[in-house]
Amino acid sequence: MPLPSPIRPLRCGNPDCTLPEGGRCARIAEFSEPLADCPELARETRTAADTPSTTAPWSGRHLDPSEANRLLWRSPARLIGVLGPYNAGKTCLMTSFFLQLANGQRGTFPYRFASSLTLHGLRELMEQAGQWTGPEQEGIVPHTTVGADTSKPRHFLHIGLRPQDDHDDRHVDLLLSDLPGEWVKDWTEYVDTTATERMSFIRRCDAFILLADANALLARGGGATDDQTAILIRRVLEHTQDVNPRPPLALVLSKFDRIIQSVEPPAPEKRADREAWGALAKRLRLTWPAIEEARRAGQPIEVFPVSAFPCALNQGQPIGILDPFAYVMKHADSRERWPPLEVPVPEDARGFATMRRWRDEHVA
Repeated sequence: MPLPSPIRPLRCGNPDCTLPEGGRCARIAEFSEPLADCPELARETRTAADTPSTTAPWSGRHLDPSEANRLLWRSPARLIGVLGPYNAGKTCLMTSFFLQLANGQRGTFPYRFASSLTLHGLRELMEQAGQWTGPEQEGIVPHTTVGADTSKPRHFLHIGLRPQDDHDDRHVDLLLSDLPGEWVKDWTEYVDTTATERMSFIRRCDAFILLADANALLARGGGATDDQTAILIRRVLEHTQDVNPRPPLALVLSKFDRIIQSVEPPAPEKRADREAWGALAKRLRLTWPAIEEARRAGQPIEVFPVSAFPCALNQGQPIGILDPFAYVMKHADSRERWPPLEVPVPEDARGFATMRRWRDEHVA
């Protein structure tokens, strides 16, 4: 049985009429039945814009800045800037993080997976990662490309979260920036209008996850990676200097499985000690002073050894993938929020006075 046609909204040509909103007809003295008699009252006609579309109003892959901005106006919402040079493992990190959450493996992360506006894009990344057979094969997930259309870039992944406590019914929107490494490099090394506009979301970030390829640090020419990482830390410091409190920063040493034979990851309580990182300590010649500078400036910062895909998905689990996300979310959640608006209650308002007495008697 087909559904009946929808009833279109009413519209009246008389500017004083409030009948369409459920009020009173401005010409009630002339018409006993305005709906049937008023010539100015009519139902809106269907336009081409009202025609149902066969496509969803969102792409399901990545959100553009305007879509991300609408989510940030909601409360609560968290924006995490995931930054690093080309091939540092940013997209792999986020893909592995989503896989663990979707699989119910939360560890110390204080939330569980609830929804995603970019589920199609996350699923594509997950399927690509599922086809990866091991370290000998390159390309775990596709690199985030610059793309030809830079007028409306779509470089934000969305994950909806629910607190672990079943009695807490909040829905937290988590936005993760998935930017091309070339954009991050332009922003850290050059000062121009285009790079600044692309990275304008930085000042609104609740936290940052910066990536440095641990394997590249130990390899020949690792000084370039060290230099890029130090510059990136200082650039974040520069753009958050007037934010109080400063947003937390997690430095992720990615692809740690490739150097595990040379460097044993230190225990969590020793990660703040440079010497605890063994052979990596000498390769962090510029990065570690930048870390110390961030700590002196009051910016929470911690270093994490992580391996998003140490082996094929059907052969093992990621290493330490949830730790940096748990760290930044813990700090972001502890930031002081605007206090709720307190509306003064009139003393002569009998209903409010009754409520106040009930509160004083039962709550106190």
